[in-house]
Amino acid sequence: MKMIKRTLGFNVENSKYILILSIEAILIGLFSGLVVSLYRLSLNTSENILFSTIEYVKGDLFLTMAWFCILAIMGFITALLVKWDPDISGSGIPHVMGEVKGYFDVNWWKATIAKFIGGTLTALGGLSLGREGPSVQLGAMVAKGVSKRLPNTKTDEKRLLVCGSGAGLAATFSAPLAGFLFILEEINKGFDRSIVLVGLISAIVADLVSKAFFGQSPIFPFTSLNLPLNHYWLFIVLGIAIGFLGFIYNKGMIKASDLWNKLSFIPIEIRFVMVFMVTGVVGLFLPNVLGGGYSMMSLIEISLPPLSVLIMLLIGKYLLLIFCFGSGAPGGIFYPVLVIGAYIGAIFSAIVIPIFGFDPLIAYKFIMISMGAMFAASIRTPITAIVLIAEMTGSTNSIVAMIIVTVIAYMIPTILGDEPIYDSLLKRLLEKENKIEFDETKSILEEYVVPIDCALIGQKVWDLPIPKSAMVVSIVRSGNTLIPDDELRVKYADELFVIMNYKTYYEDNKEIERLIYNNWKE
Repeated sequence: MKMIKRTLGFNVENSKYILILSIEAILIGLFSGLVVSLYRLSLNTSENILFSTIEYVKGDLFLTMAWFCILAIMGFITALLVKWDPDISGSGIPHVMGEVKGYFDVNWWKATIAKFIGGTLTALGGLSLGREGPSVQLGAMVAKGVSKRLPNTKTDEKRLLVCGSGAGLAATFSAPLAGFLFILEEINKGFDRSIVLVGLISAIVADLVSKAFFGQSPIFPFTSLNLPLNHYWLFIVLGIAIGFLGFIYNKGMIKASDLWNKLSFIPIEIRFVMVFMVTGVVGLFLPNVLGGGYSMMSLIEISLPPLSVLIMLLIGKYLLLIFCFGSGAPGGIFYPVLVIGAYIGAIFSAIVIPIFGFDPLIAYKFIMISMGAMFAASIRTPITAIVLIAEMTGSTNSIVAMIIVTVIAYMIPTILGDEPIYDSLLKRLLEKENKIEFDETKSILEEYVVPIDCALIGQKVWDLPIPKSAMVVSIVRSGNTLIPDDELRVKYADELFVIMNYKTYYEDNKEIERLIYNNWKE
């Protein structure tokens, strides 16, 4: 009975349960923020060492050969880490999404250690990968570890894991609201009132921890001018361009992953050594495209390079990114997406500013907007994209223009049938899994909000065609909790609380989501 009350805690003993959740959220924010801040500090140090090393060995054959030997060793160690824990490959966000849906049960401490070390090695080696995806996974895994030390149910653990991922993003970008919105738009894929409080608290606390390490200045302190209203049509052109480029970006990422999968007969140690060595060669000739892209962003902070340089760096960054990420090396694509978006905006600026005689500072308006639009075109989280750029730049005077460009950039790849990048990566990840073991003794409480055109509206709760292993235990309607009986019917905006066995959760949840969100009235 105690475990049932704990699972249904959001409806039973509400005030006490909210207090417990708030305390747990603070713990999640503190520990996730600390680990991610240390990871961020480690990667910053690694990239500084990388660029200093490249500058030092240039022109000296012996030192260059020694550097490539070190790169080979780092590639080999990274491969061993991925073999030790395959869940650290790639960005880690698909793994978090899969665990939330019940597909995976990642070993939190192994993933935390291996991801931290593996991500540091890929940064030190210059691989064109970001820190943000790994930060999301690190935040989630730390939250899972904290939850396991508390008297929590699987529902609580899942809720804290979701919020830990948002805390990780908040800490790495110093953007708490974007971290919170990301878990609603991408990780949880829906508004769950039981996550709102925990998500906000953990994200804010994690952000405060990161600010203690890195200060309160925005990551991109851009200064920009407003575009005259009679030229707002340029934003439509920019949105269309980014929409198609986002489509190409996603297709390239998936194709690169598929090509690397065809080379699976090559031992992972050799594959990773190849990646580190190729990256080393690129670094000798085009060092700016190495790492997450911080060097490229520094290059355009004060003034824009010539158009030819912008195009060369954009193409070089994209090709090295898909090469490195497709290999499965630990590292993300979150920040590189923003960098690519920034350079698209810079190229667009370099073309339109001379034609229309705009002030050169307007370039940073296009750069900021393009970052958010590219993010939305690839990941399909438009609200997160807009808020993220506002928090990272410390500016809100571009929100209207950003909404215009972001919505257009979001719509085009969606209309073309392109899946969000992390959804595509999750599907490919699931295809590799053969069998997943779950704890049969634990249950999960899930919340579903009934949309306005749901075909289930009007049906009796007891007659809903949900899986037999799931049960609707309560409905929250206009703030009142209703216990199902023979006459209770589903209405628009009802919050259905459904309890499921953890072992069958991923199948039951998928079927219930199909019934509620896809089986709409014609």
